[in-house]
Amino acid sequence: MKPFMKHKSLILAIILLLVISVFTAGCASSNKSGNSSSKNSNVIQAYGELDPQVSGQQIIAQEKGYFKEEGLKVKNHLMAGPDQNASLISSGSAQVIFGSIYNNISVAANGVHAKLIAPLANAGNTQSIVARKGLKIKSAKDLENLKIGATTGSGVIIAIQSMCKELGVDYSKIKFVNLQAADQLTALEKGNVDAIAVWEPWVGKAVAAGGKILFTGKKSYLPDKQGDVNWLNFYMTAAVSAQFYKQHPDQAVKFLRALKKATAFINEHPDEAAEIVAKKIKISTSDAQRIMAKNNYSMAWNKDFTDSASVMGNFMKANKNIKKVPALSSYSTTSLLKKIDSKLIEVNE
Repeated sequence: MKPFMKHKSLILAIILLLVISVFTAGCASSNKSGNSSSKNSNVIQAYGELDPQVSGQQIIAQEKGYFKEEGLKVKNHLMAGPDQNASLISSGSAQVIFGSIYNNISVAANGVHAKLIAPLANAGNTQSIVARKGLKIKSAKDLENLKIGATTGSGVIIAIQSMCKELGVDYSKIKFVNLQAADQLTALEKGNVDAIAVWEPWVGKAVAAGGKILFTGKKSYLPDKQGDVNWLNFYMTAAVSAQFYKQHPDQAVKFLRALKKATAFINEHPDEAAEIVAKKIKISTSDAQRIMAKNNYSMAWNKDFTDSASVMGNFMKANKNIKKVPALSSYSTTSLLKKIDSKLIEVNE
């Protein structure tokens, strides 16, 4: 019995040593993985879109080395749209998101904590109403009783409402057909609708197919109203997660400084900027030039910007996209923008 017990004890000891060895190796592996993750945490994950108006500065700042000049490591992710922004921010996967004021309001209204830190571009001039080939319009009143293809709840409809209010057109008489952008183009070409309310790049495609721009959020070509208008200010913005804003405000300031350099580059070298952006998002340089030329790239926190947040929020509530309009101050801050250029803050919060 005693020899057997001895062997049994020896076997148990060997098993125990093996278990300890495996556990120790596992801990070492885990620590190694943790260190790797810690290194990756130094990289700012920035999510934007395959869109020159949403991510123009984001792309330029990376490709021209402006992030690097500020001592930042940034990983750009360009998506098809903003649908994942709320989940990316709430999960901690994204430190920075690029999108429209519409998206900022939606994220805030759904209780996701993010801070809008700067406007980037006013894309109101890309939001357009395009008439089908051969349609004769003698005055804005002719839009009454016409069929207009539009995506229900899209911001471009604000431009139509503003036009109607200014020019005395009965908005209730316009017949809207709910269509997604690609379907709008098809319907316009077939003559199933008289006009479409759409944005770039679909505006360019519609014009190439013989359509005529009647008006945009910032320009009117109607017979009884031509020139600059203020029917829709549609802003693109940069926002950060609440955690990033709280824990790394210095990095957020550097990030904004890089975007400011990118904004200047776009305005000073539009053709080169368009070429860089076009290559990155895989569209033609001519398309990028056309779209970017329509946008006002500016980080000025001005009255047009603050008013646009209120107008868009009320529009979204009226369309039942949100239950309550969040105050701009609840999901934004000018504190970081002030640190790079206080002159950019043109209105009080």
